[in-house]
This record gives sequence, structure tokens and C-alpha cells, in this order.
Amino acid sequence: MEISDQIRRLRTERSMSQDDLAKAIFVSRQTVCNWETDKTYPDVQSILLLSQVFGVSTDELIKGDVAAIQRSVAADAASMKWLSTGMVVLVAGGVVCFVALATLWRAPSGAGNLTMGDLVGAALFAVFWGLGMLAAVQVERIKSKHDLVTYREIMAFYDGTLDEGGREGHGFARSHPAAMALLKFLAGAAVGAFVGVVAYMVIW
Repeated sequence: MEISDQIRRLRTERSMSQDDLAKAIFVSRQTVCNWETDKTYPDVQSILLLSQVFGVSTDELIKGDVAAIQRSVAADAASMKWLSTGMVVLVAGGVVCFVALATLWRAPSGAGNLTMGDLVGAALFAVFWGLGMLAAVQVERIKSKHDLVTYREIMAFYDGTLDEGGREGHGFARSHPAAMALLKFLAGAAVGAFVGVVAYMVIW
């Protein structure tokens, strides 16, 4: 990709830091860093904003890289859809397995009052929930890659219609993506634990 070299060169020529550029085009500093190290591609709207900030044409900025960028964005949007669906299916499947096994398999396990269904169901729930959280982590990586924070931005990204109007505030989420990802993971863990406890109490 030539665009990574172009962004770095044009930014340096204008004595802008990565943080300066990020603020000017409404993305995170990490996003700019990823562009310049060729880890990710800027979306179409970001390219337009970059051309305005640098005072160059989009043709000069991308120099034939548009097709690769569009393919990358489309692939990431499709992956995000599949991962999001898989995350929901896995967690729901774990709950169903736990409830079904705890209800139908009442053989004593030798571990206190727990039945074999309780133990195997809990183990399967943990596996399904863990896989669901892995899918969630991958979704967060894609969101961070494209600087997606709000539900509106995510849906626009799915549809290929994300533009400057779709970028919203949420300064903390944009400036501290790792912290937000950790908070979401902990929230997911808390929800998983809560669902497991509630399901067990209902069955027990």
C-alpha cells in the first residue's frame, strides 16, 4: 500500500503529530498509527478528510489503492456481521445446553448436591461462553480498526454508508480504545456469570 507512505510523508511535511492528524479527521491516534504502519486501510470518508487536511487530491493520496481499500472494508464488515451473529448464537447455545442437561440428566455426580447434568452443562456453558467472548474480542478489534464507537456508526459501517455525519463524540471511547475493550469484556464476563447463576437457580 502506497497510502501509508503518503500519509506519513504529508503529515511530516506539515509538522503534524499523529495525534494532531487524528483530531483533525475525527479518528483515534492509534488508527492513524495503524494506517502509517500499513496495518489497516483508511475508509473512504477518512481519505476525503485526509485530502482536505493535506490539501491534495484523493488521486494523489491513494494512487491506485482504492480497490484494495474497498475490498478490505467490505471484508471487515462481513466478518463483523458473522462474528456478532456467532457470539449471540454461542452464548444462547451455552444457556440451552446447561438448562437441558441440568433438567434431563439427574444422575448423582458425587460432588455435593450437583448432578451430572449440572456439571456437564456448566462445563459446556463455560466453553460456549468462552468462544462467544473470543468472537466479541474479534469484533472489538474490527471496531477499533475502523474507529467505530456508537451503534449508529456500526450500522452505517455494515451498510457501507459511514460518513462524517456518522462520526459522533464519545471522546473517552475514541481516545482510550483499550480501556473500553477491557470494560466491555468485563461486562460480558459479568453478564455470562449472571446468566449462569440465574439458569442454575431456576433449574435447582
